[in-house]
Amino acid sequence: MTTKPSESTPGSTHPFQPHPEHAEAVNQAIQAIQQLALDQPDVADALRAAASTDEARNVLLDHGIAISNEALWRHRGSLLKDGQPTWRG
Repeated sequence: MTTKPSESTPGSTHPFQPHPEHAEAVNQAIQAIQQLALDQPDVADALRAAASTDEARNVLLDHGIAISNEALWRHRGSLLKDGQPTWRG
């Protein structure tokens, strides 16, 4: 049986939606980043000064927050309260 691209097989997730456990982990990391930036303005400054997504991720790893480059890139405009992208990437 051939399925159309818009059809999904039983038990699979939509191809453009993250697995629920992954989505929850990303949401928790984003919340931790936002709180860290509020509590430690130097971290927010380091994120703004980062020259790449990988550099920003390393700043966060130094503070115990693990997140993929892809997830970090997608949420870069919502990490800090001013709503501006944190780095040009």
